[in-house]
Amino acid sequence: MLAQEEVEEILKAGKIVKDVRNRVASFVREGTKVLEICERVEEEIRRIGGEPAFPCNVGIDNIGAHYTSPPGDETIIRAGALVKVDLGAHVNGFVADSAVTISLGSDYEEMIMVAEEALERAIETVKVGGRISDVGAVIERTIKSHGYRPISNLTGHQISKYTIHAGVSVPNVATKDGGRFEAWSLYAIEPFVTLPEAAGEVVNGPPGNILHVIKLKGPKDQMARTYFDGLIKSYRTLPFARRWVSKLEGYKLTERLISEHFLYEYPVLIERSGKAIAQAEHTLLTTDKEIIVIT
Repeated sequence: MLAQEEVEEILKAGKIVKDVRNRVASFVREGTKVLEICERVEEEIRRIGGEPAFPCNVGIDNIGAHYTSPPGDETIIRAGALVKVDLGAHVNGFVADSAVTISLGSDYEEMIMVAEEALERAIETVKVGGRISDVGAVIERTIKSHGYRPISNLTGHQISKYTIHAGVSVPNVATKDGGRFEAWSLYAIEPFVTLPEAAGEVVNGPPGNILHVIKLKGPKDQMARTYFDGLIKSYRTLPFARRWVSKLEGYKLTERLISEHFLYEYPVLIERSGKAIAQAEHTLLTTDKEIIVIT
């Protein structure tokens, strides 16, 4: 059971994400730098009272997840692109997570509508005590009914305080998982849709400039430990962007902490056959009486 104050913080985080999500299509324009989109989304989250729960992800075409701009990124949104913007905010560690896909004259407008419909049908399926696997079955059935294919190895996830992926996955395909939705929990539901001829799965690409702490005990070296402790104080176990720390004197220390496995850098996730992906996502709060879409 969550305290009333905690519920209020969850709802505030959701409201912040909803506000930015509803405006993010206006940020994505042909010729705009991806770096500008990432920074604007993160600045807007801070401006209206939250903190980014993770770096803004901008996935173009066949990139499914985990790309945020590195320092000085010159990548530009081109005409005909299919652009996924995945954003999250937290209020005192309580996280809301959502994503939207924008087409800049791409050939995949229908794929966006299919992702949104699959998300809607999935949300209708969620019930406290209900099987999590039912959601995967509904998502897969909805996507395939329109002649498209789900990404089988990307999933939604449970969320806990300061933890975006809290251990429970919400599949996008039918599974035999016996898990059930619990009351007073947060779940992100996020269908990913690709073309029928695609492989329907993602593989690891190059590092995506998103980091998070994987050890709570820092290195023995005093300088490295002081820097490491500062990262924990700033971000806890939430992901952070390489560009957020690139201006600090600890740039070389960041590389060292990665090499010594104190920090993990997420790889970009790319559709295995190189086909475009659309995504839609909302975060749900389950109570003992209802399901609340907070984003």
